Amino acid sequence: MGLKNIVVRAGMVGSAAVMAIGLFAGEANATSTNIDYWSTDSAPVRCSKALCLYYNSGAEGAIFYNGMAGADYLRYFSFWDDHTAGVNSSNGAGQEVDNNAASAENGSVNCGEAIYVNSAGYGDSNVLDPGRGGNLTSNLKNNEASLEPIVPSGSYCQ
Repeated sequence: MGLKNIVVRAGMVGSAAVMAIGLFAGEANATSTNIDYWSTDSAPVRCSKALCLYYNSGAEGAIFYNGMAGADYLRYFSFWDDHTAGVNSSNGAGQEVDNNAASAENGSVNCGEAIYVNSAGYGDSNVLDPGRGGNLTSNLKNNEASLEPIVPSGSYCQ
């Protein structure tokens, strides 16, 4: 192996290391905001045992019902009309979920949920405790890309 090949390979390894450091350094500046503003027990109850995203603020408009799994790429899902009276549930139906949600509810009884600005659970996040709902903050409203459950140690979500 010639000196030229060694220098090229060392440069590639160095570039990869710098990119990895940059990725993790960006996460160090990420913020997490709790958005617990209302109880999911308030009528109408639209979200039980799941994390739900809504097209409009105040848990109104079309709904995305996620269950208890995470969703790394919300661009593969659409809002739908659940025909709940009084909440304009058809508004936003058929729209892609990615970068279109304004509020969320966590119908879980024991797991928190995090909503992230970037895919795969990275970047700034909004967090909901079990049984709570809230409007997304200005940096996540219509700018969300993934969801992750916050599972208690030694437990599972329900």
